[in-house]
Amino acid sequence: MNGIVTVKLPDPRWGEPTIARVIPTEEGGPWGRLQFLVGTDWEPLFPVVPKLVLDQALRGHATPLMRVLGPPPKALVKRLPVVELPCAQRASCVSHTPFCVPGPKVPDCWETPTFKGAEANLVNRVVLLWRDGVAIVIEEPE
Repeated sequence: MNGIVTVKLPDPRWGEPTIARVIPTEEGGPWGRLQFLVGTDWEPLFPVVPKLVLDQALRGHATPLMRVLGPPPKALVKRLPVVELPCAQRASCVSHTPFCVPGPKVPDCWETPTFKGAEANLVNRVVLLWRDGVAIVIEEPE
């Protein structure tokens, strides 16, 4: 389990958008397995959503959630710290191209250069979700 659950919202007025919820944990609180991003340049990229707003969206009324989400997910990929742009595998990859940076055409194989191991896998998943237009939300603690 990677700590992120993807859900399609049942609101046809918004085109049934897809969001990803971070699963809270005891150690990481509402940030769950993404706790390591708190205090970094990544933290402001994740909207913290009140529980009531998220619950309404999951029940078919996505308007309040859509108002608090902020920029579209594809725009968030462009706001990543500059140090994150080059792929960690650029020197050894035979398929490396100028598109191997976070953006609308980032390939599935892109890897973060600043995180390692399980943290790198989570960051890569986040970037690919944003590329696909999926908003990732943190549920506000009660």
